[in-house]
Amino acid sequence: MSLTASLNSAMSGLSLTSRRAEAVASNVANADTDGYRRREIVQGEIPGRAVTRRVVDPALAQLRRDASADAARAGTAEAFHARLDAAIGDPGDPGSVQARLAAFDAALVAAASDPTSGTLLAAVARDAGALADRLNDVADVVTAARQGADAAIDATVRALNSDLADVADLNARIMRVEASGQDASDLRDRRGLLVDRISEAIPVRRLARDGGAVALVSAGGTILLDGRAAAIEFTPQAVVTDDMVAPGQLSELTIHGRPVATGGAGAVGGGRLGALFDIRDRDAPAATDQLDAFAADLIDRFARVGTDPSLGPGNPGLFTDAGGALSAAPPAGLAARLRVNDVLDPTDPATLLPLRDGFGALVAGPAGDPAQLLRFGAALHLRDVPVTDPARSAGSLVDLLGTMRSEISSSRIRSEDEGAVARAHADNLTAARDGGPVDTDAEMRRLIEIERAYAANARVIQAVDAMMDRITEI
Repeated sequence: MSLTASLNSAMSGLSLTSRRAEAVASNVANADTDGYRRREIVQGEIPGRAVTRRVVDPALAQLRRDASADAARAGTAEAFHARLDAAIGDPGDPGSVQARLAAFDAALVAAASDPTSGTLLAAVARDAGALADRLNDVADVVTAARQGADAAIDATVRALNSDLADVADLNARIMRVEASGQDASDLRDRRGLLVDRISEAIPVRRLARDGGAVALVSAGGTILLDGRAAAIEFTPQAVVTDDMVAPGQLSELTIHGRPVATGGAGAVGGGRLGALFDIRDRDAPAATDQLDAFAADLIDRFARVGTDPSLGPGNPGLFTDAGGALSAAPPAGLAARLRVNDVLDPTDPATLLPLRDGFGALVAGPAGDPAQLLRFGAALHLRDVPVTDPARSAGSLVDLLGTMRSEISSSRIRSEDEGAVARAHADNLTAARDGGPVDTDAEMRRLIEIERAYAANARVIQAVDAMMDRITEI
């Protein structure tokens, strides 16, 4: 080998080791940076030309994105079920629905022991009102969750459109940079973070395209990005009421103007967006139905002829639907409209006589007669089939409330378990860094090897320099 060839070889070696040292330094400095993938300097397609390669396992990256989407979906559902369960409350909590019902039951028993006591009758009215108010509060939590889900869908769609546009822009920049022979690893890292964020909202599949670009397709097969970004559209509702349904009164999700399915294995099912649609269109309405069924049974039990013989057809009893009697098919949101009869005022003893004589009584009955109060108390414990759900087993009002509480708690526990498993799976895959985790100890060992290679090339240059000096002297 000639001196010139040796010198060129050593200079190329110095350049290569210098680039490798920069890659190691970048790896160590960004070991904890989100989205960063370890770099390596490898031989390119052109002989003698080295290129930077990001260490990524595409299959592992897809598994991580799917797991992150599952965790986002489970976390969103878990938050809803936790809020609903907390609103119902634990039986031992003084403010829970079950505690309010127990207090109302005890007030009826106490008043029946002394029907002449205005104080005990006032306690019945107050505890009945407290029970109704508590059910109103729980219903408001469900309605607020539904309204919040609609608003969150809008915010998520806006973020998706922005992220998809940014990915399209990065695709173009990466293609230009790599076409000029420069390194676009940092741009690829930024694009990866955006794809991760998109996948949390809608699970996607990443497809490679020529020139370093990527296309994004939802797990359900809808193209979100291929050259240009899809137009995802959603119209939020200013006020979401319990009787609103989708499609029709509530907006669907559309892509390029066409409605797409958002549930289960739908076109954009799964992820945070799918969970938000589930809450708005399925979970929250189902909770409203449960609360309404209990409220209907409560109103019905106290308005029956056997419970209050003084009532005529269409007259409201102790509990009412916004002041009126229970209709055959009440609109959704009955629990939010539940009220005690308007005639009752715990601060006015004269208004409390219907508790003792019946809400349809035209004249006052015997002051010491506990019969009506006893019938009210018996109505709570009457084992009967719910008026709105004949398919259910017969039970007392306490039984029905316990069943509803158990179903809500079971949904919370199930969502918590699913969330914990999904988060643990996602965390484990995230820690793997798509097959390219930065091991700082290994990077330090590589740096020592690079230092030795640099020193060897430097010695070759020194030797060639000394030879050329000797030749010059000759």
